[in-house]
Amino acid sequence: MKSLMKTREGYGLTLVESEEPHAYEDDVLIKIKYSSICGSDLHVYKWDQWAKDVGIKVPGISGHECVGEVISIGNNVSNFDVGDRVSVETHIPCGECELCRDGKQHICENLLLFGLHKDGCFAEYTSVPEICLRKVPEGIPDKVAALLEPIGVGVHAAQKGNVSGKNIAVLGAGPIGVYSGCASLGFGAAAVSISDLSDSRLNIASACADFKAWNPSNTSTEKFLSEEKNRPDVIIETTGSIHAIKEALPYLKKNGTVIMVGLFSEELPLNFSREIILKEVTIKGIHGRMMWDTWDKMEKLLLEKKLNIEPSISHIYKLTDFEDAFESALNGEGMKILFEN
Repeated sequence: MKSLMKTREGYGLTLVESEEPHAYEDDVLIKIKYSSICGSDLHVYKWDQWAKDVGIKVPGISGHECVGEVISIGNNVSNFDVGDRVSVETHIPCGECELCRDGKQHICENLLLFGLHKDGCFAEYTSVPEICLRKVPEGIPDKVAALLEPIGVGVHAAQKGNVSGKNIAVLGAGPIGVYSGCASLGFGAAAVSISDLSDSRLNIASACADFKAWNPSNTSTEKFLSEEKNRPDVIIETTGSIHAIKEALPYLKKNGTVIMVGLFSEELPLNFSREIILKEVTIKGIHGRMMWDTWDKMEKLLLEKKLNIEPSISHIYKLTDFEDAFESALNGEGMKILFEN
């Protein structure tokens, strides 16, 4: 089969002919319909410090966001049948550690990640542990189903932010920022503002939901967030930019909450006394989605038409055109970029 593989440490990926996987005892074999490029795939593609430190399987097939059809199941699989339409939860928990037993499988002590530590979905077929599969409800189209994993990150961020009735500021209008903002409105936020340095991304964000959009290169964060009507009760940080969070934090209301989602490539210096302690600010990190509470809430929002994410799908490529696809993602031209098999 054709697959997009990290064949060596260093920049880029390689399209190769690889052996078709099998559904072993606890696994399910899926024929991929659509897969999607994630921000973490860009880290892997560039082979930056984050990618070097996360323990990626090399050589290994990249990609973790997808939708597909079950074509065979292992002997121990009981919850899925051939023909089921499924999406994949990236986090592969051990099921035995204290966190798993406490319902926090998404931050398992022995966590493995599909597409990083195990062959992923930038391929024609992939094999996935049953524990990581989710049946896709009717009413959710394939292109949206391919994005359930990243949409779930945004939903989880809004969950943790307890956003109902509050003023939300989302930093970054990439996919996760847009999905966090959409989910916040879906959960009843009073208002959501969203920032980005790219006007094209802000335009796509505005096509998804009724956001107050601002570009810090035109309207400073200080000017925008210092207005009382824009001051946030909750900041959702999705950029991984030290500059963005340091500019926004002074305008977070006392007793506010910061949801940290973006991946930082360097250490973040903050005046904790002024920005956190004296204001009694709560900081929460988000890693993936809760299994399966986040998925339940996300599907409900989608089926009730409270999440309009289709405008975020900017490009669709064939796997053979992966270099063009990654170029579109890396230069900021694209928002959510899919591969179609």
